[in-house]
Amino acid sequence: MARLYAGFPALDPETVSLYYTKDLLLENLPVLVFYGASTTRNATRSSARVQAHVYSLAGLRSFPSLVIAPSSPLYAAVNHLPFDKQGNEVFRGLAVSLLNYFSGLSGPLKEILKDLAARRRPNRVAPAMFDEMHAGDLASRMIQIEDTSNVIKQLSIALPQQQSSWVDVDVRLPPDTIRRVVAQDGSESIPASGEDGLPLFHYGRWNSCIEQIGQPAFLPTSKLRRAPSRPTAHSKSKSLSKDQKIALRREMCEMLDTEKNYVAKLQNLLCEVAEEFRRSHHADIQHRSLGFGEDRVNQLFPESLSQIRLVNEEFLAELEDVLSVTEDEAIQDIEGLTESLAKLQLDQVHTASRRRDPTGALAFAKILLKWLPNFSGPYQEYMRSSANLPKFLNAVNADRTSNLSQTLNQFGEQRLRSLLIEPVQRLPRYSLLLDNMISQLPASHPALSSLLRSKDAIADICALENASLADSTRTSNALRKSIRNWPSWLSPRGRLIAAIDIKEIGAPYGDLALGSEAMLLLFPDTLIFVRKEGPNALSAKAILIEIDRPSMTLTLETMTDKGLSFSAGFDLSKLHVFESADGGVVRLIHTKTVATGSQLSLESHNLADVQVKIVSLHAPYEGKAHRLSEEIAKAKIEGRFSEPVRESDHWALRRVEPDHGKIGIIAAIYERGESMKNNGAQTHCRVQVDVGDQLDEKEVVASNPRTGLTIVVRSSGPNAFTLIAGGFCIKTDLGGLISSLVRMSKSAPLIRSGIVSIANKRQSPSDSKCKQRHVIHLLLSWR
Repeated sequence: MARLYAGFPALDPETVSLYYTKDLLLENLPVLVFYGASTTRNATRSSARVQAHVYSLAGLRSFPSLVIAPSSPLYAAVNHLPFDKQGNEVFRGLAVSLLNYFSGLSGPLKEILKDLAARRRPNRVAPAMFDEMHAGDLASRMIQIEDTSNVIKQLSIALPQQQSSWVDVDVRLPPDTIRRVVAQDGSESIPASGEDGLPLFHYGRWNSCIEQIGQPAFLPTSKLRRAPSRPTAHSKSKSLSKDQKIALRREMCEMLDTEKNYVAKLQNLLCEVAEEFRRSHHADIQHRSLGFGEDRVNQLFPESLSQIRLVNEEFLAELEDVLSVTEDEAIQDIEGLTESLAKLQLDQVHTASRRRDPTGALAFAKILLKWLPNFSGPYQEYMRSSANLPKFLNAVNADRTSNLSQTLNQFGEQRLRSLLIEPVQRLPRYSLLLDNMISQLPASHPALSSLLRSKDAIADICALENASLADSTRTSNALRKSIRNWPSWLSPRGRLIAAIDIKEIGAPYGDLALGSEAMLLLFPDTLIFVRKEGPNALSAKAILIEIDRPSMTLTLETMTDKGLSFSAGFDLSKLHVFESADGGVVRLIHTKTVATGSQLSLESHNLADVQVKIVSLHAPYEGKAHRLSEEIAKAKIEGRFSEPVRESDHWALRRVEPDHGKIGIIAAIYERGESMKNNGAQTHCRVQVDVGDQLDEKEVVASNPRTGLTIVVRSSGPNAFTLIAGGFCIKTDLGGLISSLVRMSKSAPLIRSGIVSIANKRQSPSDSKCKQRHVIHLLLSWR
């Protein structure tokens, strides 16, 4: 992670004194100067060296060794002191320190502060500011504050070291550069995947350059909803031992045996139990004027249950066939009568001939991969229907005189529940059996990939993610009903990535226990703050459970107050994330508030659009601010690129881990071109890397005016590159490419950093006395 702000300096109250005044030109807020003799001993007769640490609305700056000499240009501020104070050494030092402080402020920051001052004047014209007259006036009105040590302590807590672990980067390549790697499996060409299960890409002549940008990373899409499962093989051997072969075959046979029992239960449920209930229900309809609706039994035994029976019968038939066909060869292989698998080269090189697998695991895995994804439709439909099962059974029990109720009592309600829940319980059983098989296989076994993909298919069915990922409106509606004051127009795009319990901390930020409980909801385009009101407010985990319920609409209609209230919504593209050194506190600085609809461009000076929220994180993010930073960086990329683009063969994601003072990078790799303009990045990123030999930096920057930092990468020879950014040029070899990119990207979070010091204006309490606690609260409440 990269350190962006060193924090408040470690001052010795014995060597510095605190001076204070209010600046009418800076919102009548305090200006603090910690002033004293410099610790360096280089003073002469005509000059003296002092230390000064100035903190105001414009930020904090430290001068550990400042020369106070008439020959210095900064000494001009002394001429604007009252005559009786020009001879005072302290006031001369304060005037020079303040002028030096003003001269170091950036141009954009000065313009913002001048604009702020102009708004308070009738003619809307900014007064003269940040010159020697301004510095002299402030110095002449400064008074000394007692209890310097306590002020230093509070400021040290409130202004800690800040760092950033991750930055999101867009890397643009020339058109027709990215290609999906294809492997041969016999006569069939299939997309290749790496050991982590993620797609493999080739980047043309820039392949060596892009491969320096860390490792492939994962973002969910409709086609790939979760990170692919990885093998857990305990052996790096390319062969199976005899015991492993026996255990593997035993797991395959156990899946077949349990499948037979499962299908038999389904047949009994539909052919006997369901028919008996239908006869009783039909009798109720014939002999009673009042009764249940005609679809009552169909609600207990839905059509999806019949579809499950049909698909599992076909699945069972193929399992029986494959185990029967491979049985003899598997027995011979276990007994050592055939060529040992240890002699077979099960590497990643695909040949034209089909690789032999005497155990039958490969053929078995292909059957699983063929059928298990087909379970999605009927099983997910049945899982949704089963959520209403208690309601239907209660309705049947309500009428004790009906034939249907008597049949239920004779059969046994608990027995019926057990039968009806069988399909739901079968899915985790598949996952368990697959895990047992996977644990027996070496990482190079040809059946492993199919088994892992089969396991992911079952996990997706269990999670009901087909609906939750595709229907973001459903999530927004659920949140709107469970969170008070949710704006009617606010509908975040995409999935709910994370819900995080936090405590929002107010000025002066010294006591974390005094914060207010809240929650963060992270979407690909929005970060939403939710206040918790009362001791029974839902936790982040609970809100995720509520949203994931299959019967969400029914659940929310009967919801009681969940103790949650909407607070604010932040556009992720305008959000800056800073972390404390211990990872427990996060500073979120935002330049556009979704809830007010306000807009702040790079040229705007509207400080009312800038907000700062300082939060401490609760479990499981407690002490892991870097994890939240990474989630936000990935969410920004997910929000910038549409799902069709991310699913295409011309888009990839890579990551560079943060390490030893270096910021981590999440990089979206894609091609320049018209197709990307139409379907690609929907907002501009903070850092953009343009790769190509014919690129002109000025033209690239002009074409992306809202991008914070643009880096142009050119090839300057074999494995040699030139990096150009902001008029600076760095030449590096392949090994130094990523470190150069990291150094340049590190400056991205600092863009417009002057906003940090003047963000989040709050009502300043009036107080005629300059109490040190009041001074600190006034100033820090602006941060």
